Amino acid sequence: MKKFVLGLLAIAMFGFTTNAQTKFVKMTLPKSVQSPAGSSGTVVHNVSFKNAAGVESRGQIRYVIPEVGKGLISLEFSDNILAAGGIRTDFFVQNPNALSGEPENANDLSLSECLTACMKNFTNPDGTKIPGRGECKAACWWKEVREVLPLILVLAT
Repeated sequence: MKKFVLGLLAIAMFGFTTNAQTKFVKMTLPKSVQSPAGSSGTVVHNVSFKNAAGVESRGQIRYVIPEVGKGLISLEFSDNILAAGGIRTDFFVQNPNALSGEPENANDLSLSECLTACMKNFTNPDGTKIPGRGECKAACWWKEVREVLPLILVLAT
């Protein structure tokens, strides 16, 4: 009986820890990248990062991506990412050029080109969506977001 109670306690503690790590905070986006609510998909990236003390942690980024268009309906970070980077929810509004979409080097696609390629590659000739378009668009946004945040973020496996 004692092992059973301890086992339940351990499961409960694990559940509380997991929930605490996945508290999402919605970021305020500049009007230039906002898409109206409508048909959409949600993609979550698990990421790892190091805080100012060099301690590695894991967090998540959640994108709500419209089926049509190049913007975002919503962008959310787990609260531990914001805390580690000292990032405020209005970071992208205060730094409006952060999501300008310009590539770091000439061989990369701009954000707009990347999103256009996703629309082209994941749309049937009859205009219907091919599965994977949301993940493709999230990958474009991931590339953009990771380049501008004051943290080094890496996709976690």
